[in-house]
Amino acid sequence: MIQEGNMDEWQTVFEDEIEGRLVTVQVYQSYEAADGNEDEGPPVRVTTTSVDDYPGVLEEEDGDNSDFKRDGSGASITLEPCSLDDLEGELMEVGFSPEAATTIASKIPV
Repeated sequence: MIQEGNMDEWQTVFEDEIEGRLVTVQVYQSYEAADGNEDEGPPVRVTTTSVDDYPGVLEEEDGDNSDFKRDGSGASITLEPCSLDDLEGELMEVGFSPEAATTIASKIPV
């Protein structure tokens, strides 16, 4: 039985290959009342492959507000930007072209 109020989950809104890398875009769907962060957009998670092509990406700890996670194999990277405005820049930091970053960011429903 599904209990009401426990229906928050990540919804996949895009999954395809861009620039030879698998990209999955997920948006967090919450059924609770909004908490006043409408300007930042929905929480977003982007997972991509081929991190080994960019080995230095996660070695720096610059103290920014982004959240980079690498799985144990080093074969994927997950971006969880604080706002949608940060997403394109973070995608370029992990090796996507500006055009690809714009394409990926455009997949997020607003």
